[in-house]
Amino acid sequence: MTDKAADWALPLIGAIIKGEGNPPTTIQALTAKFKEAFADPDAKRAAARKIAALTQTTTTSEYVTEFRNLMAELDWNTEAYIAQFTRGLHWKVKELLSTKDNIPDDNLEAIFAASVKIDNTRWENKENRPKKAPAKSPATVATTSTTTTQRVRLSEDPNYVTPEERDCRRASGLCVKCGQKGHGIKQCPNGWKATVKEVAKIAEDVESGKD
Repeated sequence: MTDKAADWALPLIGAIIKGEGNPPTTIQALTAKFKEAFADPDAKRAAARKIAALTQTTTTSEYVTEFRNLMAELDWNTEAYIAQFTRGLHWKVKELLSTKDNIPDDNLEAIFAASVKIDNTRWENKENRPKKAPAKSPATVATTSTTTTQRVRLSEDPNYVTPEERDCRRASGLCVKCGQKGHGIKQCPNGWKATVKEVAKIAEDVESGKD
């Protein structure tokens, strides 16, 4: 113990031993007296600024730890600590805390414990919540021309002849419809299951290809 600290502490110790006056009788009270005598006023002001700006950005447990560390540098009363603590508390925890009628509103330790419990439960519920299935991408709607639509309809018919096959048959002098020699599509004796309009369309394509 330094001379300055001894000069401060010895009279207090003597008063405690003799039971004289009103000396601090608990460790907390003695610590408060010591800080009052030797604490750096600049450090106290810095701690006050920090605790005023402190807000919960992670878990409530970590927030409580940071709050306690700053409390050690200050000598506020319980009411001031409670007001500051709840001000910086996460809004959801604060909302749920306000519904707990069994938590004394003047007991800082009880408020610490209840807030941590509420936050832990909140995180557990979040982790256990069923995961939403990823949204399916909307089916791409292809914009097609009238000609393409007609070809798709024709392609579903077993007698449909693709444009490439028609060109190949035409180049070989074959009937575009049945692929045989000796006649054209209009004179083809083989049956055709497509509609009259579809046959006319293919015939028109064939005739235009001859030009």
